[in-house]
Amino acid sequence: SSSTGFGNFEELGPKQMDNSDNGGTWLQKGDLVFVDNPVGTGFSYVDKADKYTTNVEQIGEDLVAWARSFFALHTEYRTRPFYIVCESYGGKMSAEFAKQLYQSIQVNDIPLTRFSGVGLGDSWISPMDYVNTWGPYLYAQSYLDEEQYNKAQSKANSCQALVDKQKFFDATQCWSAMEDLISVETDGVSWYNVLKHGGDDDWSSTIVRGNRVVAKTPLERLYDRHVRPFQLDALSDYMDTVVRQKLGIIPDNVKFGAQSGTVFAKQEGDFMRPNYDTVDQLISYGLQVTVFNGQLDLICDTIGTEKWIKRLKWSEPANFQKAAKKSFKTASFPVAGYTKTYKNLQLVYVLRAGHMVAHDTPESALFVLDQLIKNAK
Repeated sequence: SSSTGFGNFEELGPKQMDNSDNGGTWLQKGDLVFVDNPVGTGFSYVDKADKYTTNVEQIGEDLVAWARSFFALHTEYRTRPFYIVCESYGGKMSAEFAKQLYQSIQVNDIPLTRFSGVGLGDSWISPMDYVNTWGPYLYAQSYLDEEQYNKAQSKANSCQALVDKQKFFDATQCWSAMEDLISVETDGVSWYNVLKHGGDDDWSSTIVRGNRVVAKTPLERLYDRHVRPFQLDALSDYMDTVVRQKLGIIPDNVKFGAQSGTVFAKQEGDFMRPNYDTVDQLISYGLQVTVFNGQLDLICDTIGTEKWIKRLKWSEPANFQKAAKKSFKTASFPVAGYTKTYKNLQLVYVLRAGHMVAHDTPESALFVLDQLIKNAK
């Protein structure tokens, strides 16, 4: 999904598609740079098929190449605090980008003096920790009874076995089957917000569910759930007309998001690989790592996020687990969520938010950004 499109105009940019001001824009806190990645996403494109990436390491390399060009061109940003913030699968990509960027800075490859932190929002860092907790989470929410819960756990165990054997392509197929099962057993609970139905939330009205998905491959069904909803007709039209004209640099043959299906397919072998070890490295580098999660998110449920955080091997995991959980408030809610912080690792629990925190609870998203900035060195 495109950050210049969806992230900008549907979440945290200064303007919305009707040209009205976005009261929750992150531009209130600092300058924003949106990068469409992997290449082929949004307005980014490739001319040759071998230029598509197939894993997060390659994505990280492309992003470092972008950063090298960006800081060479915009020298004024070299001494300003720099943060990487992401959402969903962007978590895997951003963790890798941050690691490679930090390493490039250390060898003086990129003249950035204040790389300060990373914000990981509802991030697909450890896929099986999410797949394994969908059953317990939905059971606790009354979407599954005990029999359905057992069925879900049995399928999750099958996926876990494939990951344990490092059969990641097969594990991706299993992940798709698991989502099919959950959709059928819950009669279409929204993956983005469990208080909504899949056809009624803001993002998944185009999803094909139930016995009507049999003609599509597992990968196509995953694309339908997790990418196609963000290729909204209105957004694509806006990007291909108003924004294209404003930018004045997009080649005529490049259509907004046209390559996204291929981008998705190219990552098939990498989807189910965890990279919490990369987050470990970011903490060891001294970067501020602020993890934030929406309470109502099913895709990356908070239970799964807590599980992969427990897998971190940094020097003081026990002290983080023992850290006090403190509530925070916003103008709209006396208890908008909770924070848990120890040294340069922080977890923010965002109440009333689904998978897209900045869209669902803009005030809380601004609080998260404040936390990232405040806690960074």
